Amino acid sequence: MTAIRTATNTALKPVTVGPDPRDIAITPDGKTAYVTVVGSDTVIPIRTATNTALKPVKVETRPIAIAVTPDGKTAYATAVTARPRSSPGLVTPIRTATNTALKPIRVGHGPAAIAITPDGKTAYVVDYEGDTVAPIRTATNTALKLIEVRHLPEYLAITPDGRTVYVVNYTSDEGRGTVTPIRNCPSP
Repeated sequence: MTAIRTATNTALKPVTVGPDPRDIAITPDGKTAYVTVVGSDTVIPIRTATNTALKPVKVETRPIAIAVTPDGKTAYATAVTARPRSSPGLVTPIRTATNTALKPIRVGHGPAAIAITPDGKTAYVVDYEGDTVAPIRTATNTALKLIEVRHLPEYLAITPDGRTVYVVNYTSDEGRGTVTPIRNCPSP
């Protein structure tokens, strides 16, 4: 991981996190960055004031993406197994106060991108293997009913009011990429 000082657009000394880092999310207070590291099945917290890697947080398997709740209390890391279709996909909540992994949440078969509503009540996870989006109630860390989107969903974003999730789909029946809006998102 390399930090860039934005005032001067200067790259600082890289922080070693391990083999195959994939994604990064920063707590709202800016004090900690969380990096998913596929090659070591860990999430690495980094103290941003000193650019120091902290003790790795072990997760079930191959963490891909990560997002932090707006209150900064929980980070959610998506993970896939080596054989996605034969195993459940997992999302591991991490308590940021202690950097402790909680019980993984089962969601589809190939969870990838994740986004959290502005109110922090729901996390949405793209399941590219199942052509679905999995909502997660963050208060209870419970997966809700899968939302079918088809067409190889890959990424997603949530509107600032939290009412619509936009899902980027790699392809459609016509061979073109599409974007699927999900409206009236379930609230916990």
